[in-house]
Amino acid sequence: MNGLSTRIAFVSGAGSGIGRATAHRLAVEGCRVAIVDVRLTAAQAVADEVIALGGEAIPVLADVTSSEQVERAIASVVEAFGSLNYVVNCAGIALGEGGVVACSESDWDKTMAVNVKSIYLTGKFGIPAIIAAGGGAVVNVASVFGLVAAPDECAYAASKGAIINLTRQMAIQHAADGVRVNAVLPSDTDTPLIASLLGVSGDELTEAKKQLAVPIPLGRLAEASEIAASIAFLLSDDARFITGVCLPVDGGFLLK
Repeated sequence: MNGLSTRIAFVSGAGSGIGRATAHRLAVEGCRVAIVDVRLTAAQAVADEVIALGGEAIPVLADVTSSEQVERAIASVVEAFGSLNYVVNCAGIALGEGGVVACSESDWDKTMAVNVKSIYLTGKFGIPAIIAAGGGAVVNVASVFGLVAAPDECAYAASKGAIINLTRQMAIQHAADGVRVNAVLPSDTDTPLIASLLGVSGDELTEAKKQLAVPIPLGRLAEASEIAASIAFLLSDDARFITGVCLPVDGGFLLK
């Protein structure tokens, strides 16, 4: 894809799932990648994978719900690589917290902090660095469940809906600064997060995934690499006239 080579990307939640796949894809495209995760061992493992692919990466330990840690993480990336061009917000949780009656206040607060506050914080400290580098792009990972409701996920659905409108606001706010802001809206994706949420393994997990795929016209869950490809496109110069878009990557899920 045009324009990704030698650019510098900060990818949160990059220790697994969509974040890990995004780090791999951006490295293959020639980006230098900061692997940001709350688990240093996971960040280091993915950084090692990227280096094995011939890319350049550093692990960065950060809790993206902490203002101090995000500010420090952004500064460390700029110090290590010299500037910052892209922020990709992949950090996210899904707790299966229930509806508003069943959902605990702590689960609500944790979900909103990890899924939404993190994007506010990476924007607060990352966008000035992107502007200083002459412009760039932000991609947020939302969900189709930010547009449609599902049982037992009130905080998750609210958080993903918030990401969608926050993405649009950020796009309007920073267009004149040369910063494009977009989001991807995956349907259920075959990642460790899904396995954890389902709480089963082996044949039971295989069957549960098949059931999750029933509403998807293409007949299967998304692969993390497919979401990563969409993220890479939205960051690239091929998407240089695209901002404020919330792109479903859902196998047709929203058609039903």
